Amino acid sequence: MTFQEIINHRRSVRQYKDTPIDAERVKHCLELASLSPNSPKEKQPKRVKTWELYYGKVIPILYSRFFGILGIIRKLLVSIVGMFRPITCQVSECDVRVVVHKTCPMEGLDSRRIKKILKLPHGAEINMVISCGLREERGVWGDRMRVPFEDIYKRD
Repeated sequence: MTFQEIINHRRSVRQYKDTPIDAERVKHCLELASLSPNSPKEKQPKRVKTWELYYGKVIPILYSRFFGILGIIRKLLVSIVGMFRPITCQVSECDVRVVVHKTCPMEGLDSRRIKKILKLPHGAEINMVISCGLREERGVWGDRMRVPFEDIYKRD
């Protein structure tokens, strides 16, 4: 595959084939990915505005402390719901330092269940889960949504 073909083929995958994958190849890909540069600030005005609203207004309210009472209520609710189904359990202000990144996290990450499955110590912190496998054709949902290239590329 050419670089362009790889980029065009790359999509968010939600369903994989049952075919086993080579663990060493996955490890090698992760090593290569760790060498990628940090992304610059978004140059897409609509996205910047949305993220400014999200991180400037929504997150501070969501993670406000109010003398610690709201954090306790959030933790209690998540603990109760988490007994019955997988749920994101990083809801305290302290947890945000581990799970919030500039990239798109896997939604619904239940770090307690992952630590239990992997037999990790209680103090271990999971900040990311990367799914991998051979994608099913029906595993890609919907069309790509992108800001038109003409809106982000300007040349003097």
